[in-house]
Amino acid sequence: MSDSNSLAASEPIFRAIIEGGGVFTLRPQGKSMLPTIVPGRDTVSIVKLEGDVELWDVLFYKREDGHFVLHRVVRIEEDGYTLCGDGQVDLEFGVKAEQIVGVVQEIHRPSGNLARGTKEYAAAGKRRMRSRFLRRVWRKILHIKRKVFKK
Repeated sequence: MSDSNSLAASEPIFRAIIEGGGVFTLRPQGKSMLPTIVPGRDTVSIVKLEGDVELWDVLFYKREDGHFVLHRVVRIEEDGYTLCGDGQVDLEFGVKAEQIVGVVQEIHRPSGNLARGTKEYAAAGKRRMRSRFLRRVWRKILHIKRKVFKK
């Protein structure tokens, strides 16, 4: 969601901020959370996760390959969490609690902020998950169209 090199270099700093109870503000660069989070425009406030992960939370976590990601919790299971970016159709299974750096407390956008725990915050994720099947079909149609018309 952001430049991996700069995040990796500042990892000790933002981990200290979050673990110390502070707020780490990030301007995501990736497109996986579109349209909820617009890269380069919106910012997110990330805090330490207090209590349990909740369905529709947006987590800031570190993948096993070292990349930092912001994705939404779409399923909670005994062996981990299933996450998906709001702009994606493929699910990511088995994200473990130890991979979680923090949770997005608030998404700051020109059209209005979305705060964790509000109906609007959860509704953004629910809308994207409901449309996931249709978006997946649409992407397949576009893929076929590009192959047929070589565009």
